[in-house]
Amino acid sequence: MTAPAPVPGAPTPGPAAETEWLRLDPRTIPATTAVVAGALAAAAVPVAIGMLLSGLAVGWVLLWTIGGTVLGAGATAVSETIRLAVTTYRVDAHRIDRRVRFLASTTTSLSTGRVRNVEISADLVQRRLGIATVKLASGETGGSRLTFAALDREVADDLRRHLLAGRSGTDSSEVVRLDPAWVRYAPASVMTPLFGLAGIGIVFQVADWFGAAPEVLQWIWDRIGEWPIPVIAAGVVSLALVMGTIASVAMFIENWWGLRLDHHDDGSLELRRGLLVGRHTSFDGRRVRGVTLHEPPGFRALGAARLDVVASGVGTGKDEDGKQKQSPPLVPASPREVPAGVAEAVLGEPAPTRFRAHPPAARRRRIVRAVAVVVVVTGFGAVPAAIWPWLWWVPLLAAALAGAVGLWAALDNSRGLGHAVTGGVVALRKGSLMRRTDVLDRDGILGWNLRRTPFQRRAGLVTLVATAAGGGGAFRLPDVGLEQAPELWRTAGPVWDHLAGA
Repeated sequence: MTAPAPVPGAPTPGPAAETEWLRLDPRTIPATTAVVAGALAAAAVPVAIGMLLSGLAVGWVLLWTIGGTVLGAGATAVSETIRLAVTTYRVDAHRIDRRVRFLASTTTSLSTGRVRNVEISADLVQRRLGIATVKLASGETGGSRLTFAALDREVADDLRRHLLAGRSGTDSSEVVRLDPAWVRYAPASVMTPLFGLAGIGIVFQVADWFGAAPEVLQWIWDRIGEWPIPVIAAGVVSLALVMGTIASVAMFIENWWGLRLDHHDDGSLELRRGLLVGRHTSFDGRRVRGVTLHEPPGFRALGAARLDVVASGVGTGKDEDGKQKQSPPLVPASPREVPAGVAEAVLGEPAPTRFRAHPPAARRRRIVRAVAVVVVVTGFGAVPAAIWPWLWWVPLLAAALAGAVGLWAALDNSRGLGHAVTGGVVALRKGSLMRRTDVLDRDGILGWNLRRTPFQRRAGLVTLVATAAGGGGAFRLPDVGLEQAPELWRTAGPVWDHLAGA
């Protein structure tokens, strides 16, 4: 096999190059300092408002906000200078190493042959200065991940080509490009009302920091205190939805602006996206194990879906900050035929659209759980009614709302529950509010786990969990009929037939 081309600025592989270490680009110091200073300046605005509402003098407000911004930016510049001084790296034909020498010396090493995913990102300041952050992921489940912040942009691009050993240079075709009209699907996410409630909570939290929360609440109550409670509740919900919609649209534009997804002849994928922070991510086609379609109720009502990739080395284990890695998204919320077409290009065959339904016992289990939730919610609603008799309507309203939502969720969940097995893939669909369809390459399934609770045993049901090197590593399908289970576990080979005796 032809050896990969050397990286510009990197040592030439050989015995003499073993001790040659390179440093990160010094332009990362002003870049990081500028970003932190901008964030602090933006945060200083609501802080200043809160201080003024609490009665603090203008001079003190300016001292705390401007002084805090300057102090924070200075501390960032010092920490970045130290990080640059203690961090070095080297690349040869076989390994890439990063060493940090401060109070102790730590060296992280990654085989270049195991690098499966490379992400190059650059925010506005980094793009202006010509640098970028490089993130590398290996192919192992929970495997190594290295981050280099930051390198010269040309060096970063050459490093990507070097580590992918020319795989990214094969012929490719464009699979999808962003349609600005897709932004209309962003508010249909289940996160939209949560974003709005979080925004309202932040406002009151900032006011509470400066002891202005009582004044803010009093100001609001003076204007709406005489309104009927249902009107006030509807107003709060409407405000949350408006704020959530603005946040969802803003996040969609930031994350997906300039989207372009290319599919190489060897199965590799290249994803470019981002407005303020541009990202260029490469996925090794030999490590792509499937895709996941996300279809919450809002998306289904509009005929939309979102697509994530399931690949070894990404979405498994934890990152350098100790946080659980998430499967990277490939396509944002868009007309369902768009992610379905991308799924077909990635998998090599169409994603199944007809699913085998699970037994009626699965629906009964969901209805029983919904009834239990209604009982609990009604019990909580009865507490204030027992203390204040004039609130007699609270448990009735709680029972009605919980019953309507619970019954709908139970029936919608049972309708969505299903699976499909074709010659090349296995599709597992479940959920209601978080409806997802995991479409896994049969060759990428490592095995199956079988789980049964006493209630499932009585109902003749079983939960199957597919193990694959990608995504969360485990893909759960609940309440499968016993007669349906062999069709699924045999996709990992006849050796798994021993599960029949479990």
